[in-house]
Amino acid sequence: MSHKHYQCIRTQEIDGVTVVQFVDDKVMDAARIEQLGAELNKLTEERTPPKLIVDFSDVKFFSSAAINKLIVLEKRVKEKGGQTRLSNLRPEVRDLFGFTHLDSVFRIHESQDDAIRELKKNQ
Repeated sequence: MSHKHYQCIRTQEIDGVTVVQFVDDKVMDAARIEQLGAELNKLTEERTPPKLIVDFSDVKFFSSAAINKLIVLEKRVKEKGGQTRLSNLRPEVRDLFGFTHLDSVFRIHESQDDAIRELKKNQ
């Protein structure tokens, strides 16, 4: 699969799973979040069914507007019969998902390896 040049995310393929990482450590700028949403949507077009891991390793702050983009991503992936997992959330980002009860919407894993194992099990 050819790697597109994204501005807000980096992607890599591991065992048939697309791992997505954010370029910014603080995801809060409105224009960047719009761009992020567009790039995440593109990802769902690239493979069917999409298997995505959104890796938060470098993210220190993630705004609620950015979380909305993840919710849209999760819906689109499900519509296409795919799955999304989140991994490597720092405690302060994890808390945000807890406060907003989104930890019940998203499957969250401690590590990227756990998330990959889980996705491969569900093939």
